[in-house]
Amino acid sequence: MNPFWICCIRIGSNVISLRHLACLAAGVFSLAPAPGSATVILSSGPVSPLPSELGARARWGGTGFEAVMLDAGNQVVGTTLNPVGSPVWQLGQPHAFRLFWDWTVGTLTWQIDFNRDNSFGAGETASFTRPARAGTTFDYILLTADSRTAGANSNAIDINNFRINGTNLGNFTADSLSPNIGQWFEPATPGPRFRSIEILGDMVYRNTGGNGAFQGERPRMQLQFFGAEPVPEPASWVMLVAGFGAVGAALRRRRTVTAA
Repeated sequence: MNPFWICCIRIGSNVISLRHLACLAAGVFSLAPAPGSATVILSSGPVSPLPSELGARARWGGTGFEAVMLDAGNQVVGTTLNPVGSPVWQLGQPHAFRLFWDWTVGTLTWQIDFNRDNSFGAGETASFTRPARAGTTFDYILLTADSRTAGANSNAIDINNFRINGTNLGNFTADSLSPNIGQWFEPATPGPRFRSIEILGDMVYRNTGGNGAFQGERPRMQLQFFGAEPVPEPASWVMLVAGFGAVGAALRRRRTVTAA
């Protein structure tokens, strides 16, 4: 198709060439780029505190584990992942994880490979959908991890091969040297906001003292999205399209006067 016709507006029986405005509109209405197309960088986080929008958490426990999902800071999906604790976590072994936000439909999916078979099978996947959040984009992603550094049940957690939308961001460890970590991420500047988000990596739980029961403070990892952009109301889209039409009509009148 000729790009010229893509960047035109038809008014009545006339076609008005509005390359700049039409290309801008195409940018507004276009779908997000593929998850791997955006570059992600380490960040110092927002200047002012922002409410947590969506998230997921994985935590080792003395009698099992906890794998939950969060919406607006509230737990909305509990231990749906591996609910009976079998297969169990394996100390010192990497467990692959995947957190995926599909902004086009408003679905968050949380997956953990408990049995380490290199796939996310039954009992290893949970998701929830919020249609009202469809189209929501974010400014920041926060990775936090906590460990217990003293006592009979001291522990550590390693987060390796951490990737966001295809960008390899390295390894992170919470242990006696750094018991609590918190690392922000944001799109590279200049760059788009986070739209569809895919976070991949491996988590390793380590016992560094005692019997490994982990009563009390447990090692955990949490991922959260911040800086949500409100989804435009339908009326706003109507006003935007009407605005383009008004500008096109004005240019048409101007060209008619100039020709006269």
